[in-house]
Amino acid sequence: MQFFPFSRFTIHGNSMLPTLKPGQNVLIRCWFYQPKVGDIVVIKQNKRNIIKRIQKIQGYKYFVEGDNEKESTDSRTFGPIFKQEIVGKVVYVR
Repeated sequence: MQFFPFSRFTIHGNSMLPTLKPGQNVLIRCWFYQPKVGDIVVIKQNKRNIIKRIQKIQGYKYFVEGDNEKESTDSRTFGPIFKQEIVGKVVYVR
């Protein structure tokens, strides 16, 4: 359970290049969030937090992809995710 409405996340890896670079910090909003296509989100995948962009919403399923498709493990690999797997939406990039 998340106790604060915002959380900091540090980018690891190259899956979101050129939009986000390794080492950058982002602020995510964790509460009261309705996912939309195009949003950059942090998701919980295999007990790790990873960052991706929502590409498609089909009913209750969300398809996410990294901006750097050559170096991204995303819905093309692990399939769609569900809303409860979304940790939060990126609202600020530093």
